Amino acid sequence: MAAIYVIKKMKSAVHILSKAAGFTYIEALISLSIAAFVMSLMPSILMQFDMTQSPKTAFEMDFFIFDITETHEKSTGVHVDRTKGVISFKTEKGEVSYRKYGSRIVKSVEQSGFVTVMFEVEQFSLQESRSHIQLSVAAGEGESIERLHFPK
Repeated sequence: MAAIYVIKKMKSAVHILSKAAGFTYIEALISLSIAAFVMSLMPSILMQFDMTQSPKTAFEMDFFIFDITETHEKSTGVHVDRTKGVISFKTEKGEVSYRKYGSRIVKSVEQSGFVTVMFEVEQFSLQESRSHIQLSVAAGEGESIERLHFPK
């Protein structure tokens, strides 16, 4: 009885394997020709992307403005040392200062260590009046100039 059952199962397996499964030659030929056509278009599409130029953006300037503005909002006081060209903010972390060092702007906390927050800075000038402090920053060969006003 078991032998008959095994023979029937083998016949059904042979019957399943004998069914034609897969692509016909015409289907394979059509799919390969479509793939070849798409691949032939790729170089011209890639050249279009290569010819387009993205506009220059001043991400470093944006990050610097965000950082110094956030520091000012969290500060309890601000003062300027014009002889050293340093603007300092009194925060809960201590004194946070920004200054130009070579061609970059550096940030330090409590005068220990520093972090470069912006490169290729041409101008970092501070002007102080009775009511506010004005910081002017120019970067990238004059491409980006920003003036920030901080109330005292």
